[in-house]
Amino acid sequence: MGRAANHIAGLIAFGAASWSGMVSAQMTPTPRYIQAGPTTAVSPPGPEIRLTLPEAVYLGLRRTPVIRSAYLQRVLDTYNLSVAESAFSPKGGLVATIDTDRTGTSRNGVGQLSPSVHLLTPLGTAIEFGWNVRQAGRRQRDNGLLIGDSSLTLSVIQPLLKGAGYEVNMAPLREARLQERYNRLRLKTTVADAITGIARAYHQFIQARQQIVLAKGALQRARDLDGANRALIAAGRMAEIELVQAQATTATQELAVLQAENAFDAARLALLSLLAIDPETRIVPADTLTASPVRVDLKTVTALAFDNRPDYLSQLIAIESARLGLAVATNQQAWDLSLGIGVTTPGGGRTGWRATESLPTTKTDLRAGLQLTIPINDPAIRQQEVRATVGLRQSEVQLEQLRTEVDRQVRNGVRTVDTAWRQYRLSRQVRELSERTLASEMVKLRAGRSNNFQVVSYQDQLRGAENGELTALVAYLDALITLDQLLGTTLDTWSVQLNDAPP
Repeated sequence: MGRAANHIAGLIAFGAASWSGMVSAQMTPTPRYIQAGPTTAVSPPGPEIRLTLPEAVYLGLRRTPVIRSAYLQRVLDTYNLSVAESAFSPKGGLVATIDTDRTGTSRNGVGQLSPSVHLLTPLGTAIEFGWNVRQAGRRQRDNGLLIGDSSLTLSVIQPLLKGAGYEVNMAPLREARLQERYNRLRLKTTVADAITGIARAYHQFIQARQQIVLAKGALQRARDLDGANRALIAAGRMAEIELVQAQATTATQELAVLQAENAFDAARLALLSLLAIDPETRIVPADTLTASPVRVDLKTVTALAFDNRPDYLSQLIAIESARLGLAVATNQQAWDLSLGIGVTTPGGGRTGWRATESLPTTKTDLRAGLQLTIPINDPAIRQQEVRATVGLRQSEVQLEQLRTEVDRQVRNGVRTVDTAWRQYRLSRQVRELSERTLASEMVKLRAGRSNNFQVVSYQDQLRGAENGELTALVAYLDALITLDQLLGTTLDTWSVQLNDAPP
């Protein structure tokens, strides 16, 4: 055993010598941010700003980056809808070309202008009107030549089977409108989540502030006990050794005050971060935590959840979209039969403009025809319908599951609110009884019928009861906020109107 210990010690000494040869290190590392002098607490400069919960919520709605980003996304969403709404509006185009070349002594030039207008109707009719004017010129050494032509073209193509009908052609526009409804629900969810987060952070903020008050109250009780002990020692009714326990209790409560102040600053920074405010801002809660019982009818709030919850309403939109997709997929299996009608009026002349002026007197070409395309042995055509059918059935199953889940969450939310209120009421009774018990024990101590151990125990019980009451109160208020979120009524509760008018 001794030889093994000596061997290990030799290895350690060898390693230390090798390490010192590679680098120069000190035994106690000193971080670069350490400064000489006593440590001082850094407090944000400036006066304290009192902030209420409604002020925090409305301030956060104006400044929170998540909401600002959501409204920027709505700009794109609105433009996408306007593009879809213009599907049946006339659309035009203009093509202009100029070409020149030189061959030997001949110089040639061609200019062409071709405006066109295209229109799609809700029945699937594609109407296109075009005007083509062309001007060609050739210049040689001794003479030149100008040639112009112009033509008007009108074509109408009407699907008769595949791609025909109001329902099929309106499907993309209806899909875009459903997407717009979904986008508005998504914005509502974002705003509601932001309000919930700010309200919870404010509750934590004010709870941390109240924790400082409770910690200072416990410290004052510990100091009162120390003073009572000194008075009893001076009167010869208590041994001086008994003072140690009271002093230890005082030191413990001073540490609790320091910890409570640190927790308050952390809660302040968390709230300022949600509000997108300078972290150096000194804010203090202007509200006090109060609570009153609320009566909640389960059937009423369950119906309210089905009418307002964004996730449930989004699933209803998904089913509508799946039905549109199934209708389109069914239509795509039909044969492709189209009726085409075309009218062309050509004209010529020395210039393109002269050719255009002569168009009313030229002969008009008319054409009409049917085109039929029959797919043969192509299972991919039915694949789209199968996919759409399965997607619709899956959406319906998801709606059933979501309905069950919403009902479960609402029941849990209502029960949590009721339980949290009863817990708060009982914790308040416990705190009141603890106060009376401690006051009675202090009277006994001054009369010599109790000791420090009993008094300190009751002080600890009172401190725990005060913390329990405060925690139960915050839990009850948070349960109300959670119930609002489960019902989808957060915006209604806070009277928040989205700055996003429906189409």
